[in-house]
Amino acid sequence: PPVPAARAGLRGALHSKARDRAAISHHYDLSNAFYALLLDETMAYSCGYWTSDAPGYGPADAQRDKLELICRKLGLRPGARLLDIGCGWGSLTLHAAQHHGVRVTAVTLAAEQAAYVREQVTARGLEELVEVLNIDYRDIAERPETRGTYDAVSTIEMGEHVGDAEYPAFTRILHDSLRPQGRVLVQQMSRGANAPGGGAFIESYIAPDMHMRPVGETVGLLEGSGLEVRDVEALREHYVLTVDAWRRTLEERWAEFVALVGEETARVWRLYLVGGALAFEERRMGVDQILCVRPDRAGKAAMEPTRAGWYGADR
Repeated sequence: PPVPAARAGLRGALHSKARDRAAISHHYDLSNAFYALLLDETMAYSCGYWTSDAPGYGPADAQRDKLELICRKLGLRPGARLLDIGCGWGSLTLHAAQHHGVRVTAVTLAAEQAAYVREQVTARGLEELVEVLNIDYRDIAERPETRGTYDAVSTIEMGEHVGDAEYPAFTRILHDSLRPQGRVLVQQMSRGANAPGGGAFIESYIAPDMHMRPVGETVGLLEGSGLEVRDVEALREHYVLTVDAWRRTLEERWAEFVALVGEETARVWRLYLVGGALAFEERRMGVDQILCVRPDRAGKAAMEPTRAGWYGADR
């Protein structure tokens, strides 16, 4: 077959704001209808946390278990302030606000995502708790009201889009947005030490300008910003299950996808999902949750174990 027309073909300086906006739009602005068809009702486009193999347990359950795991690790409780960088379609933002009473600032560069999250905020009556910003993550540093004010920061599979040269500045934003003793949770894909990561196909047709590194290097960069890394949990096997669930949906509803985006785009996504699941299964790619704390001036991180466990909300 001919080369798909869906190739990104981006122009401009790598990871300039304009090019990053075009890269994010290429992937995430395909249409909200497409992602609503592919994903479950949580609209979480990231690795789930599969806690059961019981009949009836499915992708939505795994995503809700993942969202609860993140909220527990961040110690979220009513009234806490959360900065959700790269909020996607708002799965964590909406869950934290609706189920934990958290005040959330949700940041996304994708216009389609921002519009969807705002609609959901209104539909769920969360206007007093959620603010949605359609901005570049670098613009966060220019907002003085966000500096050192958040109890927690989350960034769920957004760091892969930052770029290698820009990542130290990204981790500094994570650090500087937190109050002392605040927590940050980074969920991010990694690559094996001798593996290319996403590869040329994914970067050409699905997610241009992605950059992944071994998890140890990311941990070092987070520590370099002044954060204290407290926990790293590998979820690689969970992504095999997650991506395979998306692939099954694509196959089972193939005619609907073709009618929505055309056969060429549907074939590109089929190859992307099959190849992605294989990369995680073969350990060429991984995904990890990295929990960090911003120590106070005395070096205290307030992460001592409690009866609720290391991630207990009682500090």
